Amino acid sequence: MTYASTPELRALMLRACRVLHHFRIVEGFGHVSVRVTDERILMTPRIALGTVHEEDLIELDMDGRQLAGGGRPALETAMHLAVYKRRPDVVSIARGHPRNVAAYSCAAEPLRIAHGFGANLGHLVPVFAKPVLAANPELGADVAAALGDHVGVILQANGMLATGMSIPHACVNALFMEETAELQLKAMAAGLTPKYYTPEGAARRHGDDREHEPVRAWDYYAAEAEGTCAWE
Repeated sequence: MTYASTPELRALMLRACRVLHHFRIVEGFGHVSVRVTDERILMTPRIALGTVHEEDLIELDMDGRQLAGGGRPALETAMHLAVYKRRPDVVSIARGHPRNVAAYSCAAEPLRIAHGFGANLGHLVPVFAKPVLAANPELGADVAAALGDHVGVILQANGMLATGMSIPHACVNALFMEETAELQLKAMAAGLTPKYYTPEGAARRHGDDREHEPVRAWDYYAAEAEGTCAWE
């Protein structure tokens, strides 16, 4: 079958691959997906995102059957599908192994939010506390349950997953998660004590510029990844 997604959506998916690769949210492993319709998703294949071409992108139905594209489905496709089924508000997912979030992942510790941009994630990023790949529907459902109503989830020994209302939004949330983890680890290493947001405080901080902050961030991240910043 042919793609149901538009060329513009596939181009945006490739841009997401460049951004996540450039900022080392992904290296050899990781994936991005997006809803195309209620019954179909577009997803990166089982290769490094820095090597993905348009013809590699795949489309799947909600049971995981491949409908279009030349790539192989990622092992954790079931995890993406489970999140989409549980969370109708989620439009896109970014999955990676950034180094500072990975420190929390190794410890199976939730990321409590103290940094302002991190408040886009709420006051806390919970943990899926099983050190395994979510490579079947049962484990995928367990990850979706651990995510709950949160924006992202840390996967024990296995990186993270971030959601969003669009491909750029999911990628920005992944980048904000990594930035937050890095800054808070530095603060703790220096003997400082982060002052964590309450749920109410995070909601207020997120609401200050909820519409424009992620878009502005995406415009910068994309320009940096593609070498199109004004002075370049």
